[in-house]
Amino acid sequence: MLIFKKNIYTSRQDPHSENPPVPLSHYDFLLNALVSDRRVFIGLAQEEDQTEPIQKLFPHASRFGGLNVLNAISKNLLEGLVTTNTWLQMNAYHLCYLFDTLYGMIEEYSYGDFNQRMEMFPEMDGEIIDFDRFLDETFISTAFLISPESFNALSLEDKESPVYQIPCLFGVINKLVPTPDEIRLLPSDHDPYDTKGYLIS
Repeated sequence: MLIFKKNIYTSRQDPHSENPPVPLSHYDFLLNALVSDRRVFIGLAQEEDQTEPIQKLFPHASRFGGLNVLNAISKNLLEGLVTTNTWLQMNAYHLCYLFDTLYGMIEEYSYGDFNQRMEMFPEMDGEIIDFDRFLDETFISTAFLISPESFNALSLEDKESPVYQIPCLFGVINKLVPTPDEIRLLPSDHDPYDTKGYLIS
């Protein structure tokens, strides 16, 4: 089970929330994207030139990894998503990959006609998916999108902000290839959520 800002494995909603629940399940959205990527990687493995399609499909994640690295991250995330007995912590490499693949899914959905939208996510009834809201509800931080120049110019005090306290953030921003250990998800030894399903700080 992947650890996000909000527990995506429960349908419980805060009755006092200012934002009503959205029809699209966060879990289903993630599952759909990661399952689709399995087909993408099978297809890419057959191509001679993989660099251009990888850069197009994963514009941020391709800066730190090619086909093998991104395929391994994708597999780990899918396995972690459907695991039911262990909470798993993600780092900036995982979050960056997820951002790219989810954004790609949003683009495919948004530019599709009504029938294509209904086929992808019938529960949305053809309505637009609010990706910014999804990110705000699930991602702890999107600091991995910052340019290396902007990040490296920050003072040490600024970098101590919770926004930047994501494991491996320096590596992602500075385009360092992840090690095998950084590609793995780390098991958590406790339930990371409070009784309302929000991540305990």
